[in-house]
Order: sequence, then structure tokens, then C-alpha cells
Amino acid sequence: SISGISKFKDGFLVVHDNKKKGQARISYINQELKIKDLIWPEIKLPRDLEASIQIPGEENHYILMESGGKCFEITIDPKDFRVEVIHTFTVPLIKPRMNLEGLTIFPSGQGLLFIYGDRGSDSRPSTLFTSFFNKKDKTFYDINQFTFDLPEPKKHKRNISDLALDEDGNLWTVATSDPGNYGPFTSVIYELGKINHAGLFKPNHPNLIRPITIFKDQKVEALMFNNEHLVLMTDNENLGATIKFMKL
Repeated sequence: SISGISKFKDGFLVVHDNKKKGQARISYINQELKIKDLIWPEIKLPRDLEASIQIPGEENHYILMESGGKCFEITIDPKDFRVEVIHTFTVPLIKPRMNLEGLTIFPSGQGLLFIYGDRGSDSRPSTLFTSFFNKKDKTFYDINQFTFDLPEPKKHKRNISDLALDEDGNLWTVATSDPGNYGPFTSVIYELGKINHAGLFKPNHPNLIRPITIFKDQKVEALMFNNEHLVLMTDNENLGATIKFMKL
């Protein structure tokens, strides 16, 4: 099951929301869609990884994020797949009840902008955060918050299961319905708003946030734009994982 995705070599770097010892945390999927588990370099394993994002402009350099907001800055050797943890830090303003499932990074004119979001539930809306990131001292500043309660799905909902930016700065999310380990699942794609060159996020008016595409029987937890496609991967719990390349 896949919970986050980014580009690596001729394929994809993916993370898994596993929590038990002996389970994979990070893997590589090649062009033939064959998966290779990568070795985590530390004894203590990440718990519940939900996002994998390449640092803009830096090859083989990534940020992985746990659901609690802890981030791992890592590098991966493209020849031997050796993973090295460079630094760890935690995104700001996270409350105990929150469960982060989406992260993306925008290279604005003012520096790197982190965009991350709590998945929300039937009883609470999702909170989306934007914050500039100082790469030198690993600190965040100029933090903004936005709330969303999307119309679909209506039950067992998670408004943000992942986030992705297209080449025009439009912010996309996938909302899911997750009633249990055997579903039935539903995934709905939305555009939440747009980020301008200065790194300012302008949310779409609630009346304009409408479903773009609905997938039945799939729980999409990983999406990214790759060339002319939107790549979607799923965490269908006990039913395994699927992948779809959606032509734009």
C-alpha cells in the first residue's frame, strides 16, 4: 500500500504508512512497476509515513513526513539506493488530534514554501497550512492556515489524503472515504486554490470547489504530476494497491 509518491530515477520513490517492525517504510518503483524495498539507515524506524516530496531543484534529495508532522530530510544514492538521513524536524502548529496526510513544496520567489494538511474527518474540517522554510537553520516562518470541508465523500471522509501542485501553481487534493480495511472506498479529486510566484496561496471560493474526478472502490493516498499525467497510487488496506496514470 502506498501513502506518498515522488519522482526518482526513471520511476518513483514511495512511502508506506506502516507502523510495525519488519515492514517496509520506503521503496522504489521502476518503469516496469516492479517494487524494491529500500533499507532505512537507522535502528528506529519512521512510523506512519504519509508523504514523499523531492526538494525542488535538488536531485536525489527528499522530505518524508510522518502523520504526526515529523519530517526526515534524506538523500538517496541512485546507484546503490543507499538512504542517508540528513536532518529531522517537525512542521509547526500541529495539534494532537490532527493527522497529516498531505505535503508538497513550492519554490516561490521568497524561498521554499511548505504546504501541508490535516486529513480532517466527518466531525471536523481539514486544516491546510502554508509556511516558508529556512533551509539553513530548518525553521519555519510566515505561517498561514485555511480550513476546508469538501462536499464529497460524505461519510468516513478525509478531505486531504495527499496534496500535489501542477506546473501553474494550482493545488490539488484527493479526498477519500475509508470505512475500514475492506472498504468500500471512494476517492475524489479537487483543486483547492492557487499559489502565486511570491508564495501566497489564494483558496478557491467554496462554491467553486467541485469534484474533478471520482474513483469508486479506490483509496488514493498518493498523487503527483509527472509530465502530462497525474499519477495516482492507492492504499486499499487489505485489498492491496493500484496505480493509475491519468492523462491531463
